[in-house]
Amino acid sequence: MKDKYKNEREELCKKIIEILDLKNGEIILHDLEKDIEKQEKLMALKIEIQKFFEVSTISTFKPNFECKRPYLNLVRSILRKQGYNFEGQNLMMKIEDGIYKTTMKYKISKKNIV
Repeated sequence: MKDKYKNEREELCKKIIEILDLKNGEIILHDLEKDIEKQEKLMALKIEIQKFFEVSTISTFKPNFECKRPYLNLVRSILRKQGYNFEGQNLMMKIEDGIYKTTMKYKISKKNIV
C-alpha cells in the first residue's frame, strides 16, 4: 500500500495537518481536547484512511478497544507511517489566573529522507 498509494497517503497527511492548524509545527493537546469540531473532522477521515493505509495495528480501528483519545492515536499513527516525526514534550500551561495544567505539546515535522 505504501508504494501503491503514495500520493493519496501524502494528501491525507496534508488534510490531517490542515485540520490540526499547527502553529510553528506544533499543537497543544489541551487545545485539541477542547476542540470537538477538529476531533470530529479527524475521525471522519477513518474511512478514507482505511483505503490507503494498513490500519490493523492502529488502536482506533480495533473493535471493542478503549482508546482515551482516538483522534490523537489516529493522527500520530498515520503521520508516523508516512514518515513524519511526532514528538511530545510536557508543558505547564496557565489556563486561568493562578491555575496551571500539565499537558503535552506535540511538534510535527517531516523526516529528512537521505
